[in-house]
Amino acid sequence: MKLIKAFVRTRKIDEVLCGFREVGVPGITVSSVRGVGYGYKQHLSGLAPCDLSTMEEARKVEIVCRAEQIDELLQAIAASARTGYEGDGIVFVTSVDQAMKIRTGEVGPEAL
Repeated sequence: MKLIKAFVRTRKIDEVLCGFREVGVPGITVSSVRGVGYGYKQHLSGLAPCDLSTMEEARKVEIVCRAEQIDELLQAIAASARTGYEGDGIVFVTSVDQAMKIRTGEVGPEAL
């Protein structure tokens, strides 16, 4: 199992969700977040809590899926979130060691 964690522009989230609808997504969590990317290192020096409101708002998309779904989901994210300009976002993929569905007690990929 894998965890996809994608940070995308707020204005592109509807397109990203539509892209997932086309390929099928097992489940999704979307959160509003603020931050600066790796291209903005100059903004990170001397950052204070009061500076949070000046950071760009984005959407964090999290999906736990089967490993064989990764390529298709990554392509869907890239196709729907890309504008070609700096700040389009970033996607991280990590391994998920275990999952358990609380309602049924199913574990592993069967929990998805």
